Amino acid sequence: MRYALRFLLLGLCLLFSLVASWVVPSAAVASLSINEILAAPESDWDGDLQFDSKKDEWVEITNAGPASVDLTGYLLLNGDARAPVYGFSGSLAAAGHIVVYGEDALAWEAANSEAAIGLSLNNSGDVVWLVSVAGSDTTVVDSLPFAAASVGYDVSLGRLPDGSGVWTLFDHLSPMGGSGHDPTPGQSNSSDPGPHILGITRSPLYPTQDDSVRITVEAGDASGVSSVLLFYQIDLENGEEPEMQLVSGTAGLGVWAYTLLPCAADDTVRYRVSLSDPTVSTVTPWMGYKVRSGGLTVKLNEVLADPPSDATGDANRDGVRDSADDEFIEVVNCGTSPVDIAGWKLADGTSVRHVFPDTGMVLAPGEFVTVFGGGSPTGFTGKVMTASSGSLGLTNISDVVSLLDRAGELADILSYSGEGNKDQAMIRYPDCTGDWTLPSQAGLETAFTPQAPNGGGSAVAPATWGSIKALFK
Repeated sequence: MRYALRFLLLGLCLLFSLVASWVVPSAAVASLSINEILAAPESDWDGDLQFDSKKDEWVEITNAGPASVDLTGYLLLNGDARAPVYGFSGSLAAAGHIVVYGEDALAWEAANSEAAIGLSLNNSGDVVWLVSVAGSDTTVVDSLPFAAASVGYDVSLGRLPDGSGVWTLFDHLSPMGGSGHDPTPGQSNSSDPGPHILGITRSPLYPTQDDSVRITVEAGDASGVSSVLLFYQIDLENGEEPEMQLVSGTAGLGVWAYTLLPCAADDTVRYRVSLSDPTVSTVTPWMGYKVRSGGLTVKLNEVLADPPSDATGDANRDGVRDSADDEFIEVVNCGTSPVDIAGWKLADGTSVRHVFPDTGMVLAPGEFVTVFGGGSPTGFTGKVMTASSGSLGLTNISDVVSLLDRAGELADILSYSGEGNKDQAMIRYPDCTGDWTLPSQAGLETAFTPQAPNGGGSAVAPATWGSIKALFK
């Protein structure tokens, strides 16, 4: 139902009518009210298993009256400027609830040529309006001004009881700790919602036939999570449902994990997680992966998304520090045989940013290739180039860097968040085999080392390095 609502247009004339007179609400609209909001999401709330700080904000309205209400002409507005962010359609049954997520607001704004601001709930304080537009009159149905003190990560603010009760913090899921209720989007604020999933991870993200795979679930429930089951299938056959084990935290707010044994190359594994409290269950959508063949030797080795803001940020050494041109991605052949990466690609979370040329791209064992965002890279030895798309477009605070082979299959991937915004590169340390870290965390003095080993070491074993050291003189 939520997806049907978001694309029904109210018409631009409805938006222009907001400048008309504001009138006192009548008994016909008095049953509708803003019932709960969440302004600072820290996990997935819209059900797509992807956290997005803009898309996962939400506002819930409820109908406390005895009859269904036609929602045609109702709008959500944001802030003192009363900017329209979402238009309702359809109807809301008696005692019913409708949740508008930031994702819904963005879709409505795009369809109505409005600025793409989502719900735009300000964490430092804001006001949300529910209005009804009829002809030249705009009726304020309800409004909620809130202050920073009412905002916390994964903390909602709701009426208890629904519709007319006292505004209450639903703060059990707060990372800072809370003793209150769980947020209840789409349900009565007096209800006991099912467990809320704060995050699901898989490590490694793209396993080979040599890898065991650890599935980890972080979840919370004020009533306590009583069981967490992982159902998985290999190539859609049979299936098992082991119980995941609590590895940290408590049943109220904890982390559960289970490790899958290695599977054969090209096997397809799909899985989902079911979490239960004493009365309600939460089941995730299906997730999965295809097992890759081992032996892939070309890897991402260093990524600079945030060049330092001073002259030291001139990573491409062209004499100009530029936040886009001095971004770079370094790739290395970690194996003992040459690999031709002609036609391979580098992509971020948005699009392909670079395609390696068709000639001259055979990487010797231990050889690097570095791609800068732009500019005129100077003083490097070996394979150095600029992004074929014109830029790498790396976002400092959250992005995904993918290395794709000629067939478009994933060879390596780096997913990062705040660590990309530290005026230094993200590096494998040691090269090839090490975990991703920052130079400062590894005790290294140099913030980035394009086209050279991280930390001054070698990317390959000493025996192999001797035959190719001329590449780095």
